[in-house]
Amino acid sequence: MKKLTLTLAALGVAATGGVAYAEPSFSVTGMIRQEIAANTGDANMHTSWGSPWNGRQNTSHIGNLSVLGLNLPAHQTTRANVKAEENDWNQFATRLEIDVQGRLSENVTLYTKLRGYAENPQDDFLRHYDYFGKAATANGVDHPEAPLFALPSRVFRNTPLDDGYGSALENNGQDYMLDIPALYLDYNKGPLWLRVGNQQIAWGEALFFRVFDVVQGLDLRRHSFLGVAAEEYSDSRIPSLAIRGSYRFANDWELEGYAQQFRPTILPRPGTPYSVVAEAFTVYEEPGYEQDEDDIDVGFRLSGQWNDIDLSFMAVSRTTPDGTYRWARNELYPSTTDPDNGNGNGAPQFGRRPGLAFAPDPRGTASADEWFWGASWLRFNPVTTLDTSVTEAPFAVAAAAAGAFSPTATAAQLNAQNPGTTTAELLAKGELDLFFSLPAVGFGPLRGYLHRDYDEEVIVGASAKYVFTGAPDSFTDQLILGVEATFTQDRLFTAPSLSQTKIEEDEFTSVVSLEKYHKFSAKFPATYMVAQWMHKSESDMFGRHLSGNGSPYETGGVPTGDDQFNAVAFAFQQPFPNLIWRADLSVLYDLEGGLLVQPGVRWRPRDDFQLDLYANFLDSDGGNDDIMGTIETMDEVFLRASYYF
Repeated sequence: MKKLTLTLAALGVAATGGVAYAEPSFSVTGMIRQEIAANTGDANMHTSWGSPWNGRQNTSHIGNLSVLGLNLPAHQTTRANVKAEENDWNQFATRLEIDVQGRLSENVTLYTKLRGYAENPQDDFLRHYDYFGKAATANGVDHPEAPLFALPSRVFRNTPLDDGYGSALENNGQDYMLDIPALYLDYNKGPLWLRVGNQQIAWGEALFFRVFDVVQGLDLRRHSFLGVAAEEYSDSRIPSLAIRGSYRFANDWELEGYAQQFRPTILPRPGTPYSVVAEAFTVYEEPGYEQDEDDIDVGFRLSGQWNDIDLSFMAVSRTTPDGTYRWARNELYPSTTDPDNGNGNGAPQFGRRPGLAFAPDPRGTASADEWFWGASWLRFNPVTTLDTSVTEAPFAVAAAAAGAFSPTATAAQLNAQNPGTTTAELLAKGELDLFFSLPAVGFGPLRGYLHRDYDEEVIVGASAKYVFTGAPDSFTDQLILGVEATFTQDRLFTAPSLSQTKIEEDEFTSVVSLEKYHKFSAKFPATYMVAQWMHKSESDMFGRHLSGNGSPYETGGVPTGDDQFNAVAFAFQQPFPNLIWRADLSVLYDLEGGLLVQPGVRWRPRDDFQLDLYANFLDSDGGNDDIMGTIETMDEVFLRASYYF
């Protein structure tokens, strides 16, 4: 109700701004598009069906616990119960958009965009997955894990925030979403401009990199961040209910400001082809969102010119949309008094203990080797994640009752008595395989539980742009140099240990760019080119703290960390003489060894039809220290066929 009241009040203010009457006029346009992405890479290793550990026999490390006086029989663990699959299609979707523009008076205009999007999975094993977040517990149909537990209520997927809706004006189901990404009024009079309603706010102009573009989070459910790079997240930014305005002073300096309802970034849904959260984890998104859903983000930007330099200064106070993560208690049986008695109604027990950060799940992590590899691949520390999950306050009592211990503290104690006895890594592997052993000894495969929090922060920044002049038609003539930089004090990051205590650091982010239109031939239109360098002091492009970087790719291990993140990007667009064809190329390279190459071609033979054909080629040199390492299997070729009306 608060959201609706804010919107109606704001729209009413704009529409009754004392403007002179003019005859209203409206126009309606639209688009229907088929979007298809063929998988040319491998199965998504974040999913249960694409895990490289499916069907693998793993020798147990339980013998590492002999230094504790535990002489347990060695055994092998396996994920043989999970059938390995590889999808042929990452995306097979139909999109419908209708745009309504209206002039209500001399000073007031209206804009509305209606969007419908339906995903039609072509691979049978993907059809039970929830692509958009509304089906929280069973993905809209009987979940294949339910019979394994013979229990009516199970939470094996993320608990989606805001009842599964990505934005304030959205409805969705398992395989479709309907939303209104734009519904606002514009008011213009002299130097004053106001916009009120549901809207996107895009600051900054960098390709791939979001330095000034910090106002809104991204909706990654449709095509992750692998869409056309040149479109700069225009289809992904999550609209918010907002009041935005600007005032241009007599000296041509402009002050812009906004106040908007907080909306978080929406990740691809677990188990789907673009998912980036391991399917063996359940993320509680709703509790953190409930605490912050009424937050109002505000920001200001002052722009103008000094001599020949365009300058801009900004300040944003926001609840960070990307969020941070920490271990959560499993709440499968919150009222259970007997920790080994299931739910007390005669249902299978499976050795569950309420209060742990884990619960048995046949599709969960099944071995220490899998844990070490998976944690490192996701930029976590496989040893300290175990430490915090059994020693920190939310879990310590239940963990102690289950016989769990801290491998780091225990190794330190043993080595103090007899140097060289063991290592925290060896004890962690032994303890994990004790947990993962058959329920007669341990718990069997385990699912982990996480909380997602949304922390408050203030970002300040400045940008500058300078246009060089040179000899006509020279490469330096009209070359544009741009710089964007931001500073965030006391930013909070997810700890690689998934501790309840976040990492707190000041972060500096910058991007330097060169862009130009240059005519290489009199027969061809000018080529647009841009080159960029991005630097971050504490986290990578996806916001992961750099202390989680650096471990053996094949086996995982304790991360060594990196001091800074640096990446470069290059792109060009070349229209052909008849303007029917256009060739594109975008390249993103992480200096630690990750690469994304996106070539593409656009064909528009007439105004009402367009065909786009692109490919995404991803590569990582290993080492768990570059941004492509966790998505390098998502190579694809994607096609968009659009009809405009």
